[in-house]
Amino acid sequence: MREILNVTVGELMSKPAVTVTPETSIASLRTSMAAHDFNAFPVVNDVGVLLGMVTRLDLFRLYLLPYAQFIPAVEDTWVSSVGAIMSRGVIALYATEPAIRAMALMVDQRIRTIPIVEDTAAGTIVIGVVTRRDLNAALAD
Repeated sequence: MREILNVTVGELMSKPAVTVTPETSIASLRTSMAAHDFNAFPVVNDVGVLLGMVTRLDLFRLYLLPYAQFIPAVEDTWVSSVGAIMSRGVIALYATEPAIRAMALMVDQRIRTIPIVEDTAAGTIVIGVVTRRDLNAALAD
């Protein structure tokens, strides 16, 4: 078995990351989720700066809105794009950080996907993602 303490998230990350923008429509998000079978997508601006994350759970919450007491249908809400349902203040890691740290964050914060970032003049851009599946592969021989 590989010594997980010596493995970085940069070695395990999936790259390039499949991303969406705040302007991505909910229909396009559903299509991307079906095409890629990912649990989450980093939300970035036009130069790749990390703005947030959108998950399947965020999408599920959106579709539960019509069952809320005061909202009759999704069509009657203001939600038309990813920007309205994404999470901000995202946990991200740099490629040089240990995989064990990603594992601890996933367990402690109950998250499945962590964007991997690097600092540039434009801001903190997404260069990949690490998922539970990626980390599990590091545990194998």
